[in-house]
Amino acid sequence: MTHPKTQSKRRNLVVVNYLSLVVMNVCFTYVFQQRDASHIVDAVGISAFFLVIATFIPTHVKSGLWKLTHADAAVLDERELQLTHNTLGRAYAGFTVICLAIIMTHAVLFRLVSSLDFLITIPLATSLIYLAHTLPGTILAWTELEVPGDLS
Repeated sequence: MTHPKTQSKRRNLVVVNYLSLVVMNVCFTYVFQQRDASHIVDAVGISAFFLVIATFIPTHVKSGLWKLTHADAAVLDERELQLTHNTLGRAYAGFTVICLAIIMTHAVLFRLVSSLDFLITIPLATSLIYLAHTLPGTILAWTELEVPGDLS
């Protein structure tokens, strides 16, 4: 049985994971726009990238969330199937809103502020793919007290 302490730990790891993802993207975008930026910004961006990886492992891999949300429907029991089905629907609805917000922000800033370059960069695109794969597990980590297959 999982205790609320474990759920709290998962929630904290989710917050650190996604905040690190945001910091990484801000740093990489800043360095891309300001080629003469300090190497400190590079170091912070790379450190944030490694923090994303470091928090991904306990948050998604060891907790069993990755396996649960990426499992074939045939291997899940009825409860797990219902849980993942509901979570996937909520996650992809949220993912759609996030993508639309980024695209609309890009369109508005590109049109209104000609001196500001807001680019859809490779790290941003990669982060969105990462988000698409981790958002269902994140919702489960946040809402479920007990995660099937938790190894922690």
